[in-house]
Amino acid sequence: MKSENQVERGTPPLVYDIGLHNGGDTRNYLNEGCRVVAIEANPAMCSAAAAEFQPYIDEHFLTILNCAVAVEAGKLEFWVCDSLSEWSSSDRALAARNGSKHHSVIVDCFPIRDIVARFGVPQYMKIDIEGSDKTCLSGLTEDICPPYISTELDFDGGDRQVVRLHELGYRRFKLICQSSKWNQVTKRNLWFYGAGPDAAFVPIVQVMQSVIRRINGRRRVLRGRQRGESGPWGERSHGYWHSLEYVLEVWKGICKIQNETGANGPGWWFDIHAKR
Repeated sequence: MKSENQVERGTPPLVYDIGLHNGGDTRNYLNEGCRVVAIEANPAMCSAAAAEFQPYIDEHFLTILNCAVAVEAGKLEFWVCDSLSEWSSSDRALAARNGSKHHSVIVDCFPIRDIVARFGVPQYMKIDIEGSDKTCLSGLTEDICPPYISTELDFDGGDRQVVRLHELGYRRFKLICQSSKWNQVTKRNLWFYGAGPDAAFVPIVQVMQSVIRRINGRRRVLRGRQRGESGPWGERSHGYWHSLEYVLEVWKGICKIQNETGANGPGWWFDIHAKR
């Protein structure tokens, strides 16, 4: 396996951005020189991305698929949240949470296997599709899994998502917090996430973490550019790789914080990154 998110020299890595949304992650992958297949069910988001990234589309560095990932190919009713676009989902309850205004659109849908068969196995696959992450994971098999993968964790069953990745052959893991500058969550800093992102000391701790990360030099993290919603991937993600047992124990601690904080949760968003 090539290091530092690279494949053979001269060949741009292929990345799947499953959950294009506002294009933040795709923008980062393109800036890295990757070829990107971006998947998004919300037609408005696809149109905006097509306008912004037209030169990359023309140069065949970017393909945008306006579709949903589902168990079977066909048509699907997708719910667009007008109040908060990131809550748009194939699950109406998620799009309508907190009384949010929403409307439905009918979109094409495909199993992830069909998409991989068309475009090839990527070097990295990012999965962040509100309410459908598990559907995508369930459709993967070992023969079409990329070397690196990440998925947003659902507080209701996030442990099963991690176990599913292990079933697919992934053996090393990082629990990354999207909303704390993509820092890794470990047993040593778990306490930090009990305060919530609005705590007064959080910015100070984030600065300290950034300084420590630069000093120890363990992992290079992209600086001075937009890193999207899911942040750096592969070997550029923050921290060391850990075992299944380790990350499940840390996730158990995060869920305990979630339960103690109440129905609204601690206000953090977490991804699990894995490599084979």
